[in-house]
Amino acid sequence: MAKIEKLGSPEPFHLINKIPIRDIGEPLFDLRNKRETRFLALAPGCLPYVREGVFTMLKRAQSFLPWEYHIRISTALRTLEMQERLYWRYYHQLEADHPEWPLSALRRSCNKFFAPPDAKAPPGHTTGGAVDVTLVNLAGQPYDLTSPYMGWDAAYTFVDGLTPEAQHNRDLLYNAMFRAGFSNCRDEWWHWSYGDSAWAVRTCATEACYGLIAPPPDYSHVPHRKRALTGWRKGMLTPDRYRRR
Repeated sequence: MAKIEKLGSPEPFHLINKIPIRDIGEPLFDLRNKRETRFLALAPGCLPYVREGVFTMLKRAQSFLPWEYHIRISTALRTLEMQERLYWRYYHQLEADHPEWPLSALRRSCNKFFAPPDAKAPPGHTTGGAVDVTLVNLAGQPYDLTSPYMGWDAAYTFVDGLTPEAQHNRDLLYNAMFRAGFSNCRDEWWHWSYGDSAWAVRTCATEACYGLIAPPPDYSHVPHRKRALTGWRKGMLTPDRYRRR
């Protein structure tokens, strides 16, 4: 499995949709739990829920990092409605920018950046098994994992030509998340998951253990304010730099 992961296993949707889903019924965990999640930074607007097993794995990933590095989550759970809004907004943007494109080309291009909400397999973030992460220091400032690239030019996990500092930090994140049991989307260094259909394809698992899950009835998002990490100083959070699946 490690060899497949390090090579960056592809995850085409036609294979993802073939994976049987046998949800184990694991509940969601609220990442704002003050006693349990002091090591996590949460981005403004984040819907801060993951499966309990994923939270345990995040704690394990943190234990593999140097003390001055901490995990920041920009996206955890998404409702299916949230995924639909993101997907179709980008689809209609492409449609307006490229009126000559056929439906098939629009869908293929859109699927490169967002998991389709109308596919058989639920998008990873809607299962509670996927997280988008980066690394921050104790003052909340992000570590460099992308230089000299910007945006999507830096997205491929194994992109060549990173600065030594960026490569070092990316390796720290990769090794911590991988050792904790997560699997990475090779096209997005920040996107990691466990238990969803894409994870099953990447790791050659025969089935997914997480399917679509709804947030708690009284769910809420992380507020848009400077301090959104329990017990830490102001300035912890910075604006998201990437569009996420």
